[in-house]
Amino acid sequence: MRSASIVFVLLFSFASLNARGQAGAMHPLYVQPPTSQACPVGLSATREPGGPLHSVDKTFVSGGRQLRINFTTSASQTIAKADIVVHGVKTLSGYEGLLLTGPSVSSQNNTESFQLVGSAAAPLLHPVIATRSMTAINWLELTRIEYADGKVWQASPESRCAAAPSLLVLVDGGK
Repeated sequence: MRSASIVFVLLFSFASLNARGQAGAMHPLYVQPPTSQACPVGLSATREPGGPLHSVDKTFVSGGRQLRINFTTSASQTIAKADIVVHGVKTLSGYEGLLLTGPSVSSQNNTESFQLVGSAAAPLLHPVIATRSMTAINWLELTRIEYADGKVWQASPESRCAAAPSLLVLVDGGK
């Protein structure tokens, strides 16, 4: 009797672990970003508090998420413009917090593009962007940089920049 229960527990554990592995492999929220290679700047991102906004009468206003992009450059390099593509999961239209999921969505690449503009007097170091309709942000890629001195970097197979935002969100950190 005891050996039968041990076999049952082992079979149940194996089935549970196998199901978790399969679900994680197909789920659109768990996407590994591509590896950065020969990126000319340091690139990272942090999630910012905020997100869906509500009016006083509790009606839904917006479904996006906010990210603070962090650039690290040498003192001689000032970023004037940067093109960023954010990859993530979109909100189900009209329903805050509901995700489009399933096998057909896991292969779908939801993106939003941004062009960030700075100046020599106010270079891009820590700009904040807000997505329009993403519930979850998986990663971002830097596709183009214009420096204040006129030089331009463009992503290529030999040189690319990508980063996954930190999962930590500081809430009410200013108080």
